[in-house]
Amino acid sequence: MTLEYPLETVTTPQLQALATILWSWFICTDCLAETLCKTPNCSWSRSTTLSRYFEFFKISTSGYKCNIVAGQSPGLSSYSDLFRIIEQLKSSPELSKAELLEKLFTDRPTRPYQERALNLAVQVLVMINCSVSRQSSVLLEYGNEHFLNDVFPKTSHPSIDKIKSELLATKLKKNARLLFQPTDDLRNHLRLDRKSGVVEIFHHTAFLKEQLRLTKEQPQSLSVSDLIRIGALPRGLVIEVLDSIQKVIFDVADVKSRELLLSLTSTSTCNFDPDILRYESASIRNAEEQDIQYQYFGARLVDLHQELMNPTPRGFEKWFERKSSPRFVMMATIAGVLFAIFLGLLSLALGSFQAYVGYMAWKHPVQAQSSS
Repeated sequence: MTLEYPLETVTTPQLQALATILWSWFICTDCLAETLCKTPNCSWSRSTTLSRYFEFFKISTSGYKCNIVAGQSPGLSSYSDLFRIIEQLKSSPELSKAELLEKLFTDRPTRPYQERALNLAVQVLVMINCSVSRQSSVLLEYGNEHFLNDVFPKTSHPSIDKIKSELLATKLKKNARLLFQPTDDLRNHLRLDRKSGVVEIFHHTAFLKEQLRLTKEQPQSLSVSDLIRIGALPRGLVIEVLDSIQKVIFDVADVKSRELLLSLTSTSTCNFDPDILRYESASIRNAEEQDIQYQYFGARLVDLHQELMNPTPRGFEKWFERKSSPRFVMMATIAGVLFAIFLGLLSLALGSFQAYVGYMAWKHPVQAQSSS
C-alpha cells in the first residue's frame, strides 16, 4: 500500500482550466501562454480578485490522499479527473448519487474513494462541503437539484426590513460581544454559535460575483436544473449572501464597519477575502435586484437580532447568572442565616465572658497597695 497525493500541486494552466469550466471564462492566448495580456475582454484579468478562492481550491485539493493497493485505482489521479467530475455534475443535475458514481467510475475504485472525489467536486463547484455531515451525503443521494432545494429551503420573514439596520457588525460586536469567523462552506453563512459567541461569515465574495455574472443575462424563470447546467447557484440565494455581508452585517458605506472589515481581511487576524471590501453593482446586478427579501438566510438574521436584544451570558456573566439561579439563591440565603446565627452565638458568648470578667472583678477587687 502506498500513500499518494495526486493533486498536491496546481499550476496556472490548471487554474485557468478550472475557471473556464466553472464560469465559462474567455482566456486570451497571451494569458494561456502566461505572457503579458493585451486583450481588453480577457476574463483572466479578474483572476487576482479570486486569489482567496484559488487558495481555497489549492488547500482543498492538495489534501486529497489515496492509499493505493495493488490492482486498485484511486478516485482521482489528476486534475483532469476532477474537472471531468465537475462537468458531469453540471450536465446531469437530475442524476442521483448512485447513478453519478456508476457513470463516473467505470474502473471501480473503492466506494470511499468515489465519494470523496464526488464530494470534492461539489465543494469546488458550489462551495458546499458534503463530507462534514452525514445529512449532506444523504441529501446528495437524490441528485443535485433536490440537494440544493433541501440545503437552502425558502422561508418568509417579513420583519427583516425592520431589523436590518440594527445588525451592523460593530453593534453585534460591542453590545452582544460577538466575534466573526470566515467559513468556506456556504451552508454555514450567518450561523451563530451562542456558546462561543462566534458568527460564521461566508467570505468568498469574488466567487459570489462570478456566480452572478454567469446568470446576469439569463431569464429569471430558469429552474434549479437549468442553473446547475450553467454551473450557477440560484441567483436570489447568491444576492442574499452578498447583500447580507455588504449591506447588512458589514455595510461598506459605514465607516466603522469598513474599519472592522479591514481588520478582518488582514492575514494576521481572520483572513477574510479582501474582495469583501469591493462593492459592485452594475456589472453583476439587474435593476430590479437592489432591494431583496431574505428568504434563505432570514432566520439567521432574526437569530442575530435576538442575540443582540438578549445576549447570551458568557465568561464571568455566565458564572454570575449560574450563581443567580433560584437554587443557588436559596442556598446562599440558608448560608447567610446560619452565618448570622453563628455571629449571634459568638456575640452571646463574648458578652457572657465579659459579664463574667466584670462579676469576678467586682467580687474580688484588687487591693491597692499602700505606700510606706
